[in-house]
Amino acid sequence: MTIMKYFYLFSFISIVVTIFPACEKETGPDELGGNTRIALTATDSSSYISGDYNGQYFSNSSMTVKSNNDGIVTYVAKIDVSQFSTDIKIKAINSITQLMDYYKFDSSGGVFNIVNDVLTFEFKLKVTSEGYLDYFMEGKPWVIGRYADGVGTKYSIKNSKGEILTREITEKTGIDEWPIGFWLIKTSKIEQMAPADDPVIDKVIYRINHKFGLVYVEYQLKDGTKLKLNVWAWFI
Repeated sequence: MTIMKYFYLFSFISIVVTIFPACEKETGPDELGGNTRIALTATDSSSYISGDYNGQYFSNSSMTVKSNNDGIVTYVAKIDVSQFSTDIKIKAINSITQLMDYYKFDSSGGVFNIVNDVLTFEFKLKVTSEGYLDYFMEGKPWVIGRYADGVGTKYSIKNSKGEILTREITEKTGIDEWPIGFWLIKTSKIEQMAPADDPVIDKVIYRINHKFGLVYVEYQLKDGTKLKLNVWAWFI
């Protein structure tokens, strides 16, 4: 083979190697690989939760890993609602009940109650070294976000009504600017519009980080109010 043929062959291989990683990868809404045995999901590990509802701050709340079955993680969340009025507590119960019915949550064996001003509920996520996936849409697996995916990546799912629902990465900060505990971290921002007939939620915003996992969730509600939750896995 002549020198020029070697040159053309090398050039072609270089172009292929450069282009193919940049091509958009077709992935389903239920695809999530990675290691399922990670520090973030060790049984009995508990993340700290704080936040605010429509400007009213709350803390003394947590999200604890009850079990981890090959990456299917059962969490028990406990939200201190003692600072809220009776009306808001009743609204919270009604809203969650409506959502459970609308999205056909499987609540069998689950936990959902308010005792001594602590709202307790149980839910499942798939959590791996690659990202997060939930089962809130009629029990179907739906990726929240994968850490390695770039801006513009979409995760879509079809509900029982035939509607296509989409989550999209709309921002990757690329710099340490999101506050968590005593640090600033990089995050990916994922946005999701709720179905038009969702009885409670209008839009959901998530932020994830490759080390601390899910660090923020914001629910923009139909009545114009917002529920913001900051999650800190302080043990990582």
